[in-house]
Amino acid sequence: MNIERFIKARKAMDLSQAELCDGICTQATLSKFENSGKAPAIRILTQLCARLNLTLDDVFPVNPPAQSEANQLLDQAEYKLITSEYDSANDDLDQVDFENLSLHGQMQYYFVKGYLSALLEKPIADTLYYFNLILNDLDDSHSTIFTQLAYTGSGIAYGHNNENQKSEFYFQKVFEGLHILPLTDNKAIWRALNMVFYTAEYFAHVKDYKTSDSLLQYGYEICANNHVTYYSARICFRRAQNAIAEGKDSDTITDLLNDAKAFARMNDNQKLLARIENTNVK
Repeated sequence: MNIERFIKARKAMDLSQAELCDGICTQATLSKFENSGKAPAIRILTQLCARLNLTLDDVFPVNPPAQSEANQLLDQAEYKLITSEYDSANDDLDQVDFENLSLHGQMQYYFVKGYLSALLEKPIADTLYYFNLILNDLDDSHSTIFTQLAYTGSGIAYGHNNENQKSEFYFQKVFEGLHILPLTDNKAIWRALNMVFYTAEYFAHVKDYKTSDSLLQYGYEICANNHVTYYSARICFRRAQNAIAEGKDSDTITDLLNDAKAFARMNDNQKLLARIENTNVK
């Protein structure tokens, strides 16, 4: 939504919020729209736009600006983290012109690069180098979501290196910030799910299934409430793995595996489908 254009048009006409919404809606409704992006009912928004000589297309552009090739490659590589296509994601990163990336783009690049290094179990010094570039250089004020992603990636790296105490240090930092993760758009949602999932996976690794299951349920609710399926398959499969480890009944496990299979098919996650098929329920 192009809320800035809406506000600029209101101010250009020298209208206060109260004056603009008079006879259309409450000032609280308009304030929520301008301050937090909570869109009012379509009839209300249409009337507000008409009063400002705007069209709906001015606020909801039909053709938003196209992403640059570099940003498309970064998003593509980041999505492949979800479907475990790690080698293909690395190929995408190799095509990115790093020198021309914005600060945000550089942090995204190092976050994905670090995750790939951790998940492919590359030398831990190389993995932590990418995350330290975010934590100590690009986001040294720790004000963006990339800091939390770097903490998560560091936890993954130490966990794969069997340094559980160090791994838990970082996952605890992630855990403490989960309740304030921004869920403002799809990309923010999949990053939040990333952190929830890998934190849950860590607790499963140390056999704290109660905490792991609680986090997985939280992640599943994020998926359901925001109508996304990015991590639903992996969450269901991890819950099935936890259920197997906890000795739960076969019906419960089978239901979770079937859910995981359905979501994996929806997202064309062939690697996860193969893992599900090879899972022994008994």
